[in-house]
Amino acid sequence: MLRNSALFLLSLVASLGLAEVVVQAFVPVRDVGPSFTVYDPVLGKRLKASFSAERITPEFRMRLSTNSLGFRGPEPKAISSGPILFLGDSFTMGYGVRDGEEYPARVATELRRLWGDSAPSVINAGIGDSGNGFWIKFLRSRAPAMHPRVVVMQLADNDFEDNLNEKLFALGPDGSLRELPVPGPGMMRGFQAVIEAFPGLSASHVVGLLRQIRFPAFGALRIDAESESELRAREANALTMRIVEEAISLCRTQGFATLGVLVGLSISRELAITELFARHGAPVVVIPAKSARPDLYYTIDGHAHAAGHAFIANHVLEPLRATFIAATQSQAGRFAPELDGMISSAIQ
Repeated sequence: MLRNSALFLLSLVASLGLAEVVVQAFVPVRDVGPSFTVYDPVLGKRLKASFSAERITPEFRMRLSTNSLGFRGPEPKAISSGPILFLGDSFTMGYGVRDGEEYPARVATELRRLWGDSAPSVINAGIGDSGNGFWIKFLRSRAPAMHPRVVVMQLADNDFEDNLNEKLFALGPDGSLRELPVPGPGMMRGFQAVIEAFPGLSASHVVGLLRQIRFPAFGALRIDAESESELRAREANALTMRIVEEAISLCRTQGFATLGVLVGLSISRELAITELFARHGAPVVVIPAKSARPDLYYTIDGHAHAAGHAFIANHVLEPLRATFIAATQSQAGRFAPELDGMISSAIQ
Protein backbone atom coordinates (compact mmCIF):
# COMPACT_ATOMS: atom_id res chain seq x y z
CA MET A 1 0.00 0.00 0.00
CA LEU A 2 2.81 2.41 0.88
CA ARG A 3 4.62 1.58 -2.35
CA ASN A 4 1.47 2.12 -4.41
CA SER A 5 0.71 5.38 -2.63
CA ALA A 6 4.24 6.61 -3.24
CA LEU A 7 4.03 5.65 -6.90
CA PHE A 8 0.68 7.45 -7.21
CA LEU A 9 2.04 10.62 -5.63
CA LEU A 10 5.15 10.46 -7.78
CA SER A 11 3.05 10.02 -10.91
CA LEU A 12 0.80 12.88 -9.87
CA VAL A 13 3.76 15.21 -9.30
CA ALA A 14 5.33 14.18 -12.61
CA SER A 15 2.04 14.74 -14.45
CA LEU A 16 1.57 18.15 -12.88
CA GLY A 17 5.15 19.04 -13.73
CA LEU A 18 4.68 17.99 -17.36
CA ALA A 19 1.39 19.86 -17.55
CA GLU A 20 3.10 22.97 -16.16
CA VAL A 21 5.80 22.80 -18.85
CA VAL A 22 3.23 22.35 -21.63
CA VAL A 23 0.97 25.16 -20.40
CA GLN A 24 3.87 27.58 -20.02
CA ALA A 25 5.10 26.77 -23.51
CA PHE A 26 1.88 26.66 -25.51
CA VAL A 27 -1.16 27.99 -23.61
CA PRO A 28 -1.76 31.71 -22.98
CA VAL A 29 -2.87 32.14 -19.37
CA ARG A 30 -4.67 35.31 -18.36
CA ASP A 31 -2.97 35.61 -14.97
CA VAL A 32 -0.71 33.57 -12.76
CA GLY A 33 -0.51 34.06 -9.01
CA PRO A 34 -2.42 33.49 -5.77
CA SER A 35 -5.97 34.58 -5.08
CA PHE A 36 -6.37 38.01 -3.51
CA THR A 37 -9.60 37.34 -1.65
CA VAL A 38 -11.06 35.13 1.07
CA TYR A 39 -14.63 34.28 1.99
CA ASP A 40 -16.38 36.66 4.38
CA PRO A 41 -19.74 35.71 5.96
CA VAL A 42 -20.85 39.36 6.16
CA LEU A 43 -19.50 40.89 2.96
CA GLY A 44 -19.40 37.78 0.79
CA LYS A 45 -15.66 38.18 0.32
CA ARG A 46 -12.84 40.54 1.20
CA LEU A 47 -9.21 41.08 0.35
CA LYS A 48 -6.70 39.10 2.39
CA ALA A 49 -5.22 41.22 5.18
CA SER A 50 -1.46 41.88 5.45
CA PHE A 51 -0.95 40.21 2.10
CA SER A 52 1.40 40.79 -0.81
CA ALA A 53 1.64 38.82 -4.02
CA GLU A 54 2.65 39.18 -7.64
CA ARG A 55 0.43 38.44 -10.60
CA ILE A 56 1.91 37.71 -14.02
CA THR A 57 -0.04 38.16 -17.26
CA PRO A 58 0.92 38.29 -20.95
CA GLU A 59 0.78 42.11 -20.79
CA PHE A 60 1.98 43.08 -17.33
CA ARG A 61 3.36 42.07 -13.96
CA MET A 62 1.81 43.59 -10.89
CA ARG A 63 2.34 43.43 -7.15
CA LEU A 64 -0.72 43.90 -4.97
CA SER A 65 -0.25 44.48 -1.24
CA THR A 66 -2.81 44.98 1.50
CA ASN A 67 -2.55 46.36 5.02
CA SER A 68 -3.74 44.81 8.27
CA LEU A 69 -7.23 46.27 7.70
CA GLY A 70 -7.59 44.29 4.48
CA PHE A 71 -7.41 47.26 2.08
CA ARG A 72 -4.96 47.79 -0.73
CA GLY A 73 -2.27 50.21 0.35
CA PRO A 74 0.44 50.64 2.97
CA GLU A 75 -0.15 50.19 6.67
CA PRO A 76 -1.91 53.36 7.87
CA LYS A 77 -0.18 55.27 10.65
CA ALA A 78 -3.60 56.52 11.71
CA ILE A 79 -6.92 57.08 9.98
CA SER A 80 -7.86 60.75 10.18
CA SER A 81 -11.30 61.92 11.19
CA GLY A 82 -13.50 62.01 8.10
CA PRO A 83 -11.44 59.97 5.60
CA ILE A 84 -12.24 59.47 1.93
CA LEU A 85 -13.59 55.98 1.22
CA PHE A 86 -13.33 54.45 -2.25
CA LEU A 87 -15.77 51.66 -3.16
CA GLY A 88 -15.59 49.85 -6.48
CA ASP A 89 -14.49 46.79 -8.38
CA SER A 90 -11.15 45.78 -9.91
CA PHE A 91 -10.68 49.28 -11.37
CA THR A 92 -10.66 50.85 -7.91
CA MET A 93 -8.68 47.97 -6.43
CA GLY A 94 -6.19 48.64 -9.21
CA TYR A 95 -5.92 45.31 -10.98
CA GLY A 96 -3.19 45.65 -13.59
CA VAL A 97 -0.99 48.23 -11.86
CA ARG A 98 1.65 48.05 -9.17
CA ASP A 99 1.19 49.26 -5.60
CA GLY A 100 0.86 53.03 -5.50
CA GLU A 101 -0.20 53.34 -9.15
CA GLU A 102 -3.92 52.72 -8.56
CA TYR A 103 -5.97 55.89 -8.87
CA PRO A 104 -7.05 56.10 -5.16
CA ALA A 105 -3.36 56.00 -4.16
CA ARG A 106 -2.54 58.71 -6.72
CA VAL A 107 -5.38 60.85 -5.35
CA ALA A 108 -4.05 60.40 -1.82
CA THR A 109 -0.56 61.46 -2.92
CA GLU A 110 -1.88 64.59 -4.59
CA LEU A 111 -4.05 65.54 -1.61
CA ARG A 112 -1.01 65.28 0.65
CA ARG A 113 0.90 67.52 -1.74
CA LEU A 114 -1.91 70.09 -1.72
CA TRP A 115 -2.96 69.97 1.94
CA GLY A 116 0.00 68.55 3.80
CA ASP A 117 -0.85 67.34 7.30
CA SER A 118 -4.47 68.48 6.83
CA ALA A 119 -5.03 65.95 4.04
CA PRO A 120 -7.61 63.27 4.86
CA SER A 121 -6.78 59.58 4.95
CA VAL A 122 -7.76 57.59 1.87
CA ILE A 123 -9.23 54.09 2.24
CA ASN A 124 -9.32 51.93 -0.87
CA ALA A 125 -12.02 49.32 -0.24
CA GLY A 126 -12.23 48.34 -3.91
CA ILE A 127 -12.36 44.61 -4.59
CA GLY A 128 -12.15 42.85 -7.93
CA ASP A 129 -14.80 40.57 -9.39
CA SER A 130 -17.57 42.12 -7.30
CA GLY A 131 -20.82 43.93 -7.85
CA ASN A 132 -22.41 46.80 -5.94
CA GLY A 133 -24.19 44.78 -3.26
CA PHE A 134 -20.84 44.72 -1.46
CA TRP A 135 -21.21 48.50 -1.01
CA ILE A 136 -24.40 48.19 1.02
CA LYS A 137 -22.99 45.51 3.27
CA PHE A 138 -19.77 47.49 3.75
CA LEU A 139 -21.62 50.74 4.46
CA ARG A 140 -23.71 48.99 7.08
CA SER A 141 -20.96 46.98 8.76
CA ARG A 142 -17.60 48.74 8.48
CA ALA A 143 -18.14 52.31 7.27
CA PRO A 144 -19.94 53.67 10.39
CA ALA A 145 -16.80 53.25 12.50
CA MET A 146 -14.76 55.08 9.85
CA HIS A 147 -17.32 57.85 9.35
CA PRO A 148 -15.94 58.88 5.95
CA ARG A 149 -16.54 62.45 4.86
CA VAL A 150 -16.80 61.39 1.18
CA VAL A 151 -17.61 57.99 -0.34
CA VAL A 152 -16.46 57.54 -3.93
CA MET A 153 -18.56 54.92 -5.75
CA GLN A 154 -17.05 53.51 -8.94
CA LEU A 155 -19.19 51.49 -11.36
CA ALA A 156 -18.29 49.53 -14.48
CA ASP A 157 -20.67 48.01 -16.99
CA ASN A 158 -20.05 44.44 -15.83
CA ASP A 159 -21.31 45.36 -12.34
CA PHE A 160 -24.86 45.04 -13.64
CA GLU A 161 -24.40 41.36 -14.48
CA ASP A 162 -22.34 40.77 -11.33
CA ASN A 163 -25.23 42.01 -9.19
CA LEU A 164 -27.40 39.22 -10.59
CA ASN A 165 -24.73 36.55 -10.23
CA GLU A 166 -23.63 37.40 -6.68
CA LYS A 167 -27.11 36.98 -5.23
CA LEU A 168 -26.48 39.35 -2.34
CA PHE A 169 -29.68 41.27 -3.14
CA ALA A 170 -32.77 40.74 -5.27
CA LEU A 171 -35.88 42.68 -6.22
CA GLY A 172 -39.19 41.80 -4.58
CA PRO A 173 -42.45 41.57 -6.57
CA ASP A 174 -43.14 45.22 -5.76
CA GLY A 175 -39.69 46.34 -6.91
CA SER A 176 -38.31 46.71 -3.39
CA LEU A 177 -34.77 45.64 -2.59
CA ARG A 178 -34.46 42.40 -0.63
CA GLU A 179 -31.26 41.41 1.13
CA LEU A 180 -30.43 37.72 0.66
CA PRO A 181 -28.35 35.49 2.93
CA VAL A 182 -24.67 35.58 1.95
CA PRO A 183 -23.99 32.43 -0.12
CA GLY A 184 -21.62 29.92 1.45
CA PRO A 185 -17.97 29.55 0.46
CA GLY A 186 -18.74 27.12 -2.34
CA MET A 187 -16.57 24.65 -4.23
CA MET A 188 -14.12 27.23 -5.62
CA ARG A 189 -13.18 28.41 -2.12
CA GLY A 190 -12.51 24.79 -1.20
CA PHE A 191 -10.34 24.45 -4.29
CA GLN A 192 -8.52 27.65 -3.26
CA ALA A 193 -7.85 26.25 0.22
CA VAL A 194 -6.34 23.08 -1.24
CA ILE A 195 -4.11 25.05 -3.62
CA GLU A 196 -2.90 27.39 -0.88
CA ALA A 197 -2.08 24.46 1.40
CA PHE A 198 0.85 23.58 -0.89
CA PRO A 199 3.55 26.28 -0.94
CA GLY A 200 4.23 27.61 -4.43
CA LEU A 201 1.32 25.83 -6.09
CA SER A 202 -0.73 29.02 -6.38
CA ALA A 203 2.00 30.40 -8.71
CA SER A 204 1.44 27.53 -11.13
CA HIS A 205 0.36 28.26 -14.70
CA VAL A 206 -1.90 25.20 -14.54
CA VAL A 207 -3.78 26.72 -11.60
CA GLY A 208 -4.02 30.00 -13.50
CA LEU A 209 -5.46 28.10 -16.46
CA LEU A 210 -8.08 26.44 -14.26
CA ARG A 211 -9.08 29.85 -12.92
CA GLN A 212 -9.23 31.11 -16.50
CA ILE A 213 -11.56 28.28 -17.54
CA ARG A 214 -13.99 29.37 -14.85
CA PHE A 215 -13.53 33.06 -15.68
CA PRO A 216 -13.29 33.50 -19.48
CA ALA A 217 -9.90 34.68 -20.69
CA PHE A 218 -9.31 38.34 -21.18
CA GLY A 219 -12.83 39.22 -20.06
CA ALA A 220 -13.90 42.69 -21.14
CA LEU A 221 -15.55 45.23 -18.89
CA ARG A 222 -18.62 45.54 -21.05
CA ILE A 223 -21.52 43.13 -21.09
CA ASP A 224 -22.25 41.73 -24.54
CA ALA A 225 -25.85 42.87 -24.86
CA GLU A 226 -26.41 40.62 -27.88
CA SER A 227 -25.63 37.47 -25.89
CA GLU A 228 -27.92 38.16 -22.94
CA SER A 229 -31.67 38.15 -23.06
CA GLU A 230 -33.58 41.40 -23.01
CA LEU A 231 -35.37 40.24 -19.89
CA ARG A 232 -32.11 39.58 -18.04
CA ALA A 233 -30.74 42.97 -19.12
CA ARG A 234 -33.82 44.72 -17.74
CA GLU A 235 -33.53 42.75 -14.52
CA ALA A 236 -29.85 43.67 -14.18
CA ASN A 237 -30.62 47.34 -14.82
CA ALA A 238 -33.45 47.47 -12.30
CA LEU A 239 -31.53 45.62 -9.60
CA THR A 240 -28.39 47.74 -10.02
CA MET A 241 -30.33 51.00 -9.89
CA ARG A 242 -32.00 49.97 -6.63
CA ILE A 243 -28.70 48.80 -5.10
CA VAL A 244 -26.89 52.02 -6.01
CA GLU A 245 -29.80 54.12 -4.78
CA GLU A 246 -29.79 52.27 -1.45
CA ALA A 247 -26.03 52.80 -1.12
CA ILE A 248 -26.41 56.54 -1.76
CA SER A 249 -29.29 56.72 0.73
CA LEU A 250 -27.21 54.94 3.38
CA CYS A 251 -24.48 57.53 2.89
CA ARG A 252 -26.95 60.41 3.18
CA THR A 253 -28.45 58.92 6.35
CA GLN A 254 -25.01 58.62 7.95
CA GLY A 255 -23.86 62.04 6.78
CA PHE A 256 -21.39 60.87 4.12
CA ALA A 257 -21.11 62.90 0.90
CA THR A 258 -20.93 60.85 -2.31
CA LEU A 259 -19.18 61.05 -5.67
CA GLY A 260 -19.82 58.70 -8.60
CA VAL A 261 -17.12 57.44 -10.98
CA LEU A 262 -18.40 55.64 -14.08
CA VAL A 263 -16.04 53.54 -16.19
CA GLY A 264 -17.14 52.23 -19.57
CA LEU A 265 -20.91 52.19 -19.04
CA SER A 266 -23.24 51.95 -22.02
CA ILE A 267 -24.89 55.25 -22.91
CA SER A 268 -28.29 54.30 -21.50
CA ARG A 269 -26.81 53.04 -18.23
CA GLU A 270 -24.51 56.05 -17.93
CA LEU A 271 -27.45 58.43 -18.30
CA ALA A 272 -29.58 56.52 -15.78
CA ILE A 273 -26.83 56.31 -13.13
CA THR A 274 -25.83 59.94 -13.64
CA GLU A 275 -29.44 61.03 -13.18
CA LEU A 276 -29.69 58.89 -10.03
CA PHE A 277 -26.66 60.59 -8.46
CA ALA A 278 -27.94 64.00 -9.55
CA ARG A 279 -31.26 63.41 -7.76
CA HIS A 280 -29.26 63.04 -4.57
CA GLY A 281 -27.13 66.10 -5.30
CA ALA A 282 -23.98 64.07 -5.98
CA PRO A 283 -21.54 64.81 -8.82
CA VAL A 284 -20.41 62.16 -11.29
CA VAL A 285 -17.10 61.70 -13.13
CA VAL A 286 -17.32 59.79 -16.42
CA ILE A 287 -14.19 57.96 -17.56
CA PRO A 288 -14.02 57.18 -21.31
CA ALA A 289 -14.51 53.55 -22.28
CA LYS A 290 -11.78 51.53 -23.94
CA SER A 291 -13.55 51.92 -27.28
CA ALA A 292 -13.21 55.72 -27.02
CA ARG A 293 -9.76 55.93 -25.39
CA PRO A 294 -7.82 52.71 -26.07
CA ASP A 295 -4.62 54.52 -25.04
CA LEU A 296 -5.78 54.35 -21.40
CA TYR A 297 -6.16 50.56 -21.35
CA TYR A 298 -4.17 47.42 -21.98
CA THR A 299 -4.51 46.07 -25.49
CA ILE A 300 -5.91 42.66 -24.53
CA ASP A 301 -6.92 43.02 -20.89
CA GLY A 302 -9.90 45.28 -20.19
CA HIS A 303 -8.27 47.22 -17.35
CA ALA A 304 -6.51 50.58 -17.27
CA HIS A 305 -2.72 50.64 -17.17
CA ALA A 306 -0.62 53.05 -15.08
CA ALA A 307 -1.17 55.98 -17.45
CA GLY A 308 -4.89 55.21 -17.42
CA HIS A 309 -4.99 55.34 -13.63
CA ALA A 310 -3.12 58.65 -13.72
CA PHE A 311 -5.81 59.94 -16.11
CA ILE A 312 -8.60 58.76 -13.79
CA ALA A 313 -6.92 60.33 -10.74
CA ASN A 314 -6.54 63.67 -12.53
CA HIS A 315 -10.23 63.70 -13.48
CA VAL A 316 -11.44 62.59 -10.05
CA LEU A 317 -9.24 64.90 -7.99
CA GLU A 318 -10.96 68.26 -8.47
CA PRO A 319 -14.59 67.08 -8.07
CA LEU A 320 -13.48 65.06 -5.04
CA ARG A 321 -11.66 68.03 -3.55
CA ALA A 322 -14.72 70.24 -4.00
CA THR A 323 -17.02 67.59 -2.53
CA PHE A 324 -14.74 67.10 0.47
CA ILE A 325 -14.54 70.84 1.19
CA ALA A 326 -18.32 71.22 0.91
CA ALA A 327 -18.88 68.23 3.22
CA THR A 328 -16.35 69.59 5.72
CA GLN A 329 -18.03 73.00 5.73
CA SER A 330 -21.42 71.36 6.26
CA GLN A 331 -20.19 69.20 9.12
CA ALA A 332 -18.34 72.11 10.72
CA GLY A 333 -21.51 74.18 10.66
CA ARG A 334 -23.63 71.44 12.20
CA PHE A 335 -21.33 69.50 14.45
CA ALA A 336 -17.69 70.56 14.81
CA PRO A 337 -16.60 74.20 14.76
CA GLU A 338 -13.02 73.02 15.29
CA LEU A 339 -13.00 71.89 11.64
CA ASP A 340 -12.79 75.51 10.51
CA GLY A 341 -8.99 75.33 10.50
CA MET A 342 -9.08 72.32 8.18
CA ILE A 343 -11.48 74.12 5.84
CA SER A 344 -9.23 77.17 5.63
CA SER A 345 -6.19 75.00 4.95
CA ALA A 346 -8.04 72.97 2.31
CA ILE A 347 -9.38 76.02 0.47
CA GLN A 348 -5.94 77.60 0.40
